[in-house]
Amino acid sequence: MKSFFSFIAGVCTGVFAIMLYLHRRVIKAAIAGEELSKAPEDCPAFRPEDDSE
Repeated sequence: MKSFFSFIAGVCTGVFAIMLYLHRRVIKAAIAGEELSKAPEDCPAFRPEDDSE
């Protein structure tokens, strides 16, 4: 049972490290207080500008 929890903890640590690596530019910009760049159109986070408001 202890080895199972160790395995799960290792997987969670690995996922956390990968997410930090993938988002390193956003994290640096947030710490430095810089404006974030816009997401490219093929990115799932892309939201087109809505000028109707």
